[in-house]
This record gives sequence, C-alpha cells and structure tokens, in this order.
Amino acid sequence: MAQDYNLQDVVRSTQLWRNKVAKVAKNHKEVKFAIADEDEHSHLLAEFGLDDSGEEINIACYGPDGKKYPMEPREEWEDDEVEENITKMKKGKLTPHLKSQPIPKRQDSPVKTVVGKSFDKIVKDKSKDVLIELYAPWCGHCKQLEPIYKELATKFKKEKNLVIAKMDATANDVPEAFKAEGFPTIYFAPSDNKENPVKYSGGRTVDDFMKYLKEHATVAFKGKDEL
Repeated sequence: MAQDYNLQDVVRSTQLWRNKVAKVAKNHKEVKFAIADEDEHSHLLAEFGLDDSGEEINIACYGPDGKKYPMEPREEWEDDEVEENITKMKKGKLTPHLKSQPIPKRQDSPVKTVVGKSFDKIVKDKSKDVLIELYAPWCGHCKQLEPIYKELATKFKKEKNLVIAKMDATANDVPEAFKAEGFPTIYFAPSDNKENPVKYSGGRTVDDFMKYLKEHATVAFKGKDEL
C-alpha cells in the first residue's frame, strides 16, 4: 500500500506542476514549456548547474539567444514567481548560467586554452584573428590532430595578431555561432567579423592550415614569406 500511495503522490505532484506551468505558458506563447523527470534527464540539471541544488523542483529555461537561465533553487514556487522570472529572462535581466572549466592561470603552450568564461575575451578579441579547435577528450581524431595543431601554433607564435586556440567542448558552453556537431570542429574567427566565424573544412596537415591562414588573415603576417 505504501508503494501505491507514493505513486499516487508523485502523480498528484506532477499534475500540480503541469497545471502551474500551463497557467504561465498562456502568457508566453513564444516560449516552449516542458516538464521532465530529473532522474531520466539528470544531464539537463547539470547543464543548468542545478544538479546539486538539493530541491525536488528545479526550474530553468533556454533563452532566445540559446543561453541557459536557471532560476534560483527554492523549496516552493508560486505562479507569479515563475512568471516574473520568465519576463526578466525575455527582457535580458537574468544572468545566464555558463558551464566552464577554471580559467588557466598560465598559458605556456603555443596553443592557447580557452574555457567558457574566457571565450569572449580570447576568441572574440577584435584585435586578433583566432583559429579555434573544439575538441572532446575521448576523441581519437582530436588526439591525432594535437601534435599537428601544436606545430602549427609554434610556427605562428610570433604573430601578435593571430591566436591558435582550443577548447574542450564537452566541459564548456560553446556559443551558438561556434556550434560543434562532431569533433574536432575548427572555426576561424576573423578580427573584423567575430559574429560570423567560418567553419574550417580544409585538410589537416600543418601546410594545409598554414595555407588557409595566409589566405584568410585580416592582417598580413610579418614573417609571411618565411612561414
């Protein structure tokens, strides 16, 4: 009987929240609403930084910009509180959650390590062209590329207007314009057009990369003839 009672309790709770969400959704028809079981979708809690909230009910939303907006964990939520948070999100008054590894204290390698919190500062620096590899630690092709990519970065290390970088796309949030559907995915972000990076689709030898960078660099390389 206890098991049946618990099941009924869960059903009632789910229906209660379904009704709450439906009520708020009527006022925000351009926003998609969903209810998910946290055990079946635990990865979503982690994506929003809510996996350790300790609360039975967690609320979060994706903004129109693709960013993630978790609402501050609390034991109970009222309809008007959910309404208020969604309105703030639409007006850009909520702070998005950004999944990020710690920013490296040192950058000794010629290949600069980028994380979620340093992405804008490094990749969107309008004074520099940036070639960035989005990789996964378990990816075999990424491991094969690593020595080639490092050699490439070494050859260009004296070029102040060019950055060769990499980011673990499984541990850091990637901006929508730099979306990675497979690994490695490489983008070239020119200094004069950071909002429209170009996905690299050429060969993966050092010479292939060098030829591409020479052709697409927005600032001529000082040692271009020697490279």
